[in-house]
Amino acid sequence: MELSSLVVTESTYLHATQLAYDTVAADYAELLRDELDTKPLDRAMLAAFAELVQAPDAGQVADLGCGPGRITAHLQSLGVNAFGIDLSPQMVAVARRSHPDLRFEQGSMTALDLADGAVGGAVAWYSTVHTPPEL
Repeated sequence: MELSSLVVTESTYLHATQLAYDTVAADYAELLRDELDTKPLDRAMLAAFAELVQAPDAGQVADLGCGPGRITAHLQSLGVNAFGIDLSPQMVAVARRSHPDLRFEQGSMTALDLADGAVGGAVAWYSTVHTPPEL
């Protein structure tokens, strides 16, 4: 079969991505635990984002593809009312253990269970890089 004839469906893609992140969740969390400490530009971008979404009536901010919750927690430390959503149940479990005071849910950014206008902002920090162009 030629690669050009291979069709990636959303369900097979999501299943493969979920399985991959479920497999590496604990190691991934440990590997990236202090990553922001060495990335001043990333911290500056997140600080600018935090400033933009902290209007009095802005609402919560969704961290889409939150992984182990490090960006959700960083946003919270900047005063943002943030919560995380991740495709991987194992990543959500790690996030909940690491940040028990924050809200994390299992879900897909391709089918969010959020009402229109329910959030004042969304961040997808490094979580869209795996989305195939066909989707």
